[in-house]
Amino acid sequence: MLTSKQRAYLRGRANDYDTIFQVGKGGINENMLEQIDNALEARELIKLRTLENSDFFAREAAETISEELGADVVSVVGSRFVLYRESKKNKKFDLEKLCEIAEEKKPAKKIVKPGYKARAKSEKKPAFDKPKTFKKR
Repeated sequence: MLTSKQRAYLRGRANDYDTIFQVGKGGINENMLEQIDNALEARELIKLRTLENSDFFAREAAETISEELGADVVSVVGSRFVLYRESKKNKKFDLEKLCEIAEEKKPAKKIVKPGYKARAKSEKKPAFDKPKTFKKR
């Protein structure tokens, strides 16, 4: 089971990935599951999609495939979904280490000086004095 930080990290990595499998009218069969299993072993992180003529919605297909193959659903957006399963031979992601590194790279929180009152976003900036206009006589 992935933590939310691990899931967020993998979701970011999967943004640049291309879709390598499509669930279509034929549905999910043994041949397709075998190919997805091989791809997960080789890549660990894959992106799939469901076609409009499919009997499955993206969430249903993602859950079905992940249950069959022991993978984790990273994200489901529209018709696309991302699956992750740690490889036994080709480990590309050490999630614990990578999440620690990502945490270290985050900038420190902004420190507010004592006596300084931050202005709320809803407050407007003070307006400058407008130059006086002269009336015509």
